[in-house]
Amino acid sequence: MNFRRLLTCVMVYTLYTSTSHAQLAEYDENRPVGWAVTDGMTTGSNDENPVTVTTMSEFVKAMAGTEKRTIYVKGELTTSKQVSVSGAANKTVYGLPGASLTNTEGRESSTSGILALKDCKNIILRNLTFKGAGAYDVDGNDNLTVTGTDYLWVDHCDFQDGVDGNFDCTNGCDHVAVTWCRFRYLIDPKAGGSGGSSDHRFSNLWGSGDNKEDLDGGKLKTTFANCWWDDGCKDRMARVRFGKVHFVNCLYSSNNASGCVGVGYKAAIYVENCAFTSSATKKKPWKYPSDSGKKTSSFVFTGCVGAEDQKTSNGSWDYFIPSEYYEYSAYDVNDVEKVVSNEETGAGPTLKIKEGDKFTTSVTTLTTGKGDVVETHIYDLTGRRRASMGKGMNIIRQEMSDGSVRIMKVMRR
Repeated sequence: MNFRRLLTCVMVYTLYTSTSHAQLAEYDENRPVGWAVTDGMTTGSNDENPVTVTTMSEFVKAMAGTEKRTIYVKGELTTSKQVSVSGAANKTVYGLPGASLTNTEGRESSTSGILALKDCKNIILRNLTFKGAGAYDVDGNDNLTVTGTDYLWVDHCDFQDGVDGNFDCTNGCDHVAVTWCRFRYLIDPKAGGSGGSSDHRFSNLWGSGDNKEDLDGGKLKTTFANCWWDDGCKDRMARVRFGKVHFVNCLYSSNNASGCVGVGYKAAIYVENCAFTSSATKKKPWKYPSDSGKKTSSFVFTGCVGAEDQKTSNGSWDYFIPSEYYEYSAYDVNDVEKVVSNEETGAGPTLKIKEGDKFTTSVTTLTTGKGDVVETHIYDLTGRRRASMGKGMNIIRQEMSDGSVRIMKVMRR
């Protein structure tokens, strides 16, 4: 198919109207990025079939099944223990301004945690606040626990005071993007837990154990972009095993950090243009976790503020270079602190979403190629090449390893 004919097909296939969201930060692409759109696509519900929920039971019911559904969370949804959603697919969840998922009472193991996603696929969570009861080392649950889930985008969420962790991702999860999220602890940690730690403000665990290679090996591929590890975070920002994980334009400002990025067993980590601004994060921007005796891993730090460039491999473990897997852009590291911490447009639930609003940049695949992506080109509707996605309609042409071609239209709102 020649390009002019392709453009005609795209314009006939559907017509879009662009929605203006002026409150987005200059660098906010309003779409999944990195691993969440590599070798496949995270689309959620594509903003179809809207429903508004005001209780946790309504939320769990709306999440069930594989049909497309757009779920608007209104107000505070409370629970007295972690609720579980299994086998869900094709869902987009928007928190309306002020929306939260909350369990501020359950600090013991059996009553802790808020939401678990198990064996789900193609899920988007945006603009939500998760409020936990405060860190306590009793082998409890996290504010958000994700296991066995493929193609996940978590964006503009605020994770506060997880009992065990703020947001953990384990047991075969893959193709994950975490963007514009804020992690913090506002409640003092509780000592005396059975796990032995007096301060378990350990924010993000990526890969549950060195002995879980049968589940996590070759998976846990994740892109963290424009995230903020803020007040109170002590460790695990994030602590990674097995995954190829990219941190880009992230902010680390916790004053009591004992270590930021944890380089665990068979992790391959790339930390790029991130800002380490507090004395504690500058002192230890990375660490080998003490609970992992196997030092087979690799990591790269490049272009950061508060952390020196470094490239280290142990056990001859291959380096992960994100540009070899997907296209992206990293902005000037000197802008990271002011951009990510901006109260109006930065990390956290800063999106001014309205009920029924079709907010997320939309993606539709017109033709599906098989194999891995070899090369990607972006065009506007006149057929001119673009260096990156622009506002309005974008035509994405991907050449696949088997010689086929995949064409997508992407409306960036």
